[in-house]
Amino acid sequence: MQDNTIQPYQEEQEIDIMELISKLWKGRKKIIHWCIVGAVVGLVAGFSIPKTYKAGVTLAPETQQRMGSGVSSIASMMGVSLDNSVDAIDYEMYPDVVKSTPFLFNLLDLQVRTKDGQIDTTLKAYILDHQKQPWWNHVINAPFKALGWAISLVSSKDEEEELSTEVELDIYNLPKKERSVIKYLSKNIVVTVDKKTGKTQMSLEMQDPEVVATVMNAVVNNLKTYMSNYRTSKARQDVDNLTVICEERKEDYYEAQKAYAKYADSNKSVIRQSAEAERNRLQQEMNLAYQVYSQVATQLEGARIKVQQAKPVFAILDPVTVPLKRAAPSKAKLLVIFTFLAGCCAAAWILFGEDFWKKFKENLK
Repeated sequence: MQDNTIQPYQEEQEIDIMELISKLWKGRKKIIHWCIVGAVVGLVAGFSIPKTYKAGVTLAPETQQRMGSGVSSIASMMGVSLDNSVDAIDYEMYPDVVKSTPFLFNLLDLQVRTKDGQIDTTLKAYILDHQKQPWWNHVINAPFKALGWAISLVSSKDEEEELSTEVELDIYNLPKKERSVIKYLSKNIVVTVDKKTGKTQMSLEMQDPEVVATVMNAVVNNLKTYMSNYRTSKARQDVDNLTVICEERKEDYYEAQKAYAKYADSNKSVIRQSAEAERNRLQQEMNLAYQVYSQVATQLEGARIKVQQAKPVFAILDPVTVPLKRAAPSKAKLLVIFTFLAGCCAAAWILFGEDFWKKFKENLK
């Protein structure tokens, strides 16, 4: 009984597949035509999309570890603790740091120059005025540009002059153009971190090989500066405070020394007990001022050592180089993708779309 029920089902399934194959075979010319159209669209897209070049760098930042025994022993002798604490920002936070608005804001005035030397301007001006776009972007943006032009005619000239005279930018209230540049950089800078090894890879794609290498180098240097400032901020503040205190204690010591020397010189031949007591008192004040000054000076040297020790170290495993080959677009990939999609759409239309359209028209009648 089971064999009899399974056999008709298999025959029906085979018949259905054969019908589908026969439908596709009958509509093979249509599929070929659609594939040709898809190939043409793929070639048009491949030649319309601007070329981009990719620059990358691989970093191996130092991991959190204890300080060397030599530095620790010197610091302990000075009475200063130099043990490391856990950082709020480590290598796992590099993607968030690089894509943050304050970090990218510092790149806007970076001077860039194209490979042919025809463009020499800031990064902001290059992205806004010299980046190429596909022709369909101009078609899509044309109505919005016309609307903006009409609004600009209605706006007053005083507001335009006021905006044009603004020089300093507020990072917390950036104009629309600056925000678009920061959004572009945040989208195109890719940062990946291997949490096991700490190896960090950063890459960027732009339309000129010289520009993308310059920007990538600036990103690496700014990241080094950012992490160095963060890791050494407290230590540098301690150095500044201790420097002021050290100068004050030195002045106190010099004053006490001068007072003792002056009194000792003026009372050389005096043998009274009161004079001897006064001399001892001034000498003790001078010694106490020297001890305080010596301790503060020792702490100052320890804080300076801590500043040097706190600076992060980056080992550049793969440095930034000017790319020679373009990264995108790949005309061959676009040709294959559009041809394949067109063939799939044609096959779906032949198998299902035509029947559905016929039924739809019959229902309308």
